Amino acid sequence: MARDYYQILGVARGATEDEIKKAYRGLARKYHPDLHPEKRAEMEAKFKEINEAYGVLSDPKKRETYDLTGQYTAEPGAAPGGWPPEGFEGFGGPGGFDDIFSEVFGGRGRKWAQRGADLETRLELDFMHAVKGAEVKITVRRKAGTETLNVKIPPGVKSGSRVRISGKGEEGAGGPPGDLYIETAVRPHPYFRREDNDIYVDVPVTVKEACLGAEVQVPTIDGITSIKVPPGTQGGQRLRIRGKGVYDTHGLSRGDEYIIINVTVPKKADKKTRELVEKLDETNPYEPRKGLW
Repeated sequence: MARDYYQILGVARGATEDEIKKAYRGLARKYHPDLHPEKRAEMEAKFKEINEAYGVLSDPKKRETYDLTGQYTAEPGAAPGGWPPEGFEGFGGPGGFDDIFSEVFGGRGRKWAQRGADLETRLELDFMHAVKGAEVKITVRRKAGTETLNVKIPPGVKSGSRVRISGKGEEGAGGPPGDLYIETAVRPHPYFRREDNDIYVDVPVTVKEACLGAEVQVPTIDGITSIKVPPGTQGGQRLRIRGKGVYDTHGLSRGDEYIIINVTVPKKADKKTRELVEKLDETNPYEPRKGLW
């Protein structure tokens, strides 16, 4: 059964050349395979059908034959509806195939739009820059040359986090550029440790502070603060400071900081110190290993 080229392009049989060209432009935009990668085979078939219809109706002689007979048979060796459509007098001339695709796809002629490739780079960050966020300079190497970018690293990234910078990959072939992905590697901190969004830090206290309790200064990622060490605090005990951890990368929640108590004793004990320790043991005898075995 012969195809109705007018129906395919959605125009009346008496349509002018401009109306046919306008209809083709709209359908080319709508059904171009590059714009529908998820159903490319279906779009290629539809696009081929549209090209075939336009290839006949845009040529006065072919259109006349089609209007008289209801069909058009290509000459031997020709392939109406192929890629690109046959039958155009001078693809690069005014009104030809290149001219139409220049209007439809931004001056790219017969080339299909191609998105640029994504790029990946690795960035080493200081611990505090990773947990607090920072603006850093990076150099991106592309086929067309190098570029230095100011990149904002959001708070909360970890080693292995990927930060996406839209449109900073390779240039596209008539399509949009690709993206740049930055993989972060975080250097360790001298005394802070991170687990998920919580911060851990070891804090030494004296025997007196552990026994009687005290208020001591401790570091946080926001600066120095004070906490109360309860009387009778044991070595290895954890004290929590709420909301002093790391923000998640969306900035919606924040972890805590945990102070790990490390009870320290004098490395050397003189005679007076030994007498006091002996007296303490006599006054408050206890067996710390009782029940362990």
